[in-house]
Formats: sequence, C-alpha cells, structure tokens
Amino acid sequence: MQSRVHQKLNTAQLQSEHFGVVHQNVLANIADIYHTTVSTLGPRIMVNGEHSYLSSTENINKVRSLLLAAIRSAMLWKQCGGQRWRFLFFRRKMLLEVEFLLSEIEKQG
Repeated sequence: MQSRVHQKLNTAQLQSEHFGVVHQNVLANIADIYHTTVSTLGPRIMVNGEHSYLSSTENINKVRSLLLAAIRSAMLWKQCGGQRWRFLFFRRKMLLEVEFLLSEIEKQG
C-alpha cells in the first residue's frame, strides 16, 4: 500500500506543478489516493458536519486530502524522531513555518 501511495503522490506532484497546489484536479487526485488506500483500513474516520457542505464533491475532496496530509504528517513526525514534548516546545517555530507555507500557497492561488 505504501508503494501505491508513493507512486500516486508522485503523479499528484507532477500534476500540482502543472496546475498549482490547490487546483481541483490535484485535490481530486489526492482525495482518490486517500479513498482507495488509507480509508480501506480500520478504524474508519467519521467526519461530522452540515450535510449540505459534506455532500459537495469539492468539499469531500478537500476533506480527504487533508486527512491524507494529516496521516502522512504523523508518520513523518514519528520517522524523524518526533515526540510530544518537542511539539510543545517548538510550536512557535512550526507556526512560523506553517504561515510561510500558507503565504506560498496564496501566491500560487
């Protein structure tokens, strides 16, 4: 499953270079990666919210993309030796990095 995710993420990377990171095609591709791989494992993640918002394909793709990003982030954090206390002590540094990344995304969008 990891190799399938890796292969599909490479495709999404190429797609994002062409369309931009937050383009609907890229989000749909990443959402499909989550849907066909990670979501098949248990326990399942249940998303609650307003039905009118959650029934939109665009919002479904965004939620699934974020879920895949969260799972990948947690795995990378652990692989790099991340620990809970580090999360507490370096939160300011992480916040600055997130703000920088958001500004980069806004420039592209």
